[in-house]
Amino acid sequence: MRKYVLLILFLGLLVPSGVQAQSVWTKVFWKKATSAAKQESAGGRVIAPKKAGKTLARRRAASFNKAKQVQKSDMANCMMYGEDPIKKISGWPFWFSNEGPYEDNALVQQLSRAAKKDYFIAAHNRAIARAADIRRNALQRMKAQEKALSSRFYSPAPSKAPASDVASLVKDNQKYIFLGEIHFFPKIQQEIERTLLELRKKYPERKIIFLTEFLPNTETLAYRNKMNKYKRFSDYASIIRVADVLNMPIIGLDPIWLFKEQYPLMWVSKQSGLVEKEEMWHSVEVIRLRNQIWKQKVLALRELYPDALFVFHTGSSHVEYNAPFSLSAEFAPEETFVATFYPYQVTDNKPERSDLLDAFNSGLFAWRRFVAWPDAEMARLAGFNVRFKIPAL
Repeated sequence: MRKYVLLILFLGLLVPSGVQAQSVWTKVFWKKATSAAKQESAGGRVIAPKKAGKTLARRRAASFNKAKQVQKSDMANCMMYGEDPIKKISGWPFWFSNEGPYEDNALVQQLSRAAKKDYFIAAHNRAIARAADIRRNALQRMKAQEKALSSRFYSPAPSKAPASDVASLVKDNQKYIFLGEIHFFPKIQQEIERTLLELRKKYPERKIIFLTEFLPNTETLAYRNKMNKYKRFSDYASIIRVADVLNMPIIGLDPIWLFKEQYPLMWVSKQSGLVEKEEMWHSVEVIRLRNQIWKQKVLALRELYPDALFVFHTGSSHVEYNAPFSLSAEFAPEETFVATFYPYQVTDNKPERSDLLDAFNSGLFAWRRFVAWPDAEMARLAGFNVRFKIPAL
């Protein structure tokens, strides 16, 4: 680009003062120079759509190799479902240019469907390395404050009413309550319903808005219409019904492209060396994208309802404070409250690990059915204000 700019300046010297350069050659070089300039961005060189195919294919291969290195690193045991490197993707049901992931990225929308797949694969594999760095930093902070982390929590006997515990621990100045769960466990879903009831009891007059990942962000109809249309998440219709009965406006969070009947299938490389197929829904890159979309939705809603209590119902990997690309970490510590709900499962007489806190000190935390933190600093470090492990059966 620099050579074009220099030539333009040289040609400009040849034009008499007050006369605009109308030379055909000047126009040609100016067009090339400005075109080249538009390919520059703050984040580095941007790929021109016409040259994207080969470049993205190389990025896909390079990112896969880097993600495989993460599988062999010290963070391998902390990797979550959806964080395995992608080799390829089969299927891409997003036929229109402004549909699917990166729907607001004008450059990506100009790519071919094959190039869009490669773009997503490279982004996913790079996100794996970023997620590993985020967890490594979180574990280092835990280690630095291990004494406080191991002594400043409280863990009474398993509560018979987790929902009451959540409501009692929420403070009046908090504006964002995140209910993070492991999906498709009926007993956990029942506790989410009870939690909504207890929150309404605590705040009978306060405006409470219920935000859920199980509905698209384009919908504002009653829950019956929503759940009949999106049968994929019909298991959550009862939670939507409870929020409706409790006079909580219901807001869908997810982009409409996540509600396709069929998702693209990722061919992922497992730590065992096997290659398995998983839906793109589970990708760490999709989680990152969704959290960005959710944040923008929340900021817009906050402008409309400055004093409302926002109650989120999502997967725990979206909202734990120390999770990669966490939504809850985007808001002020004194205004947020994270409650997570995990199934209590035992394998070989040992409770299964649920989160990064269990990975840090499984012997101290993994078997505890109820853990809570009295202050925001320790909650941010642990990943939650309160965590429940609900018997799965």
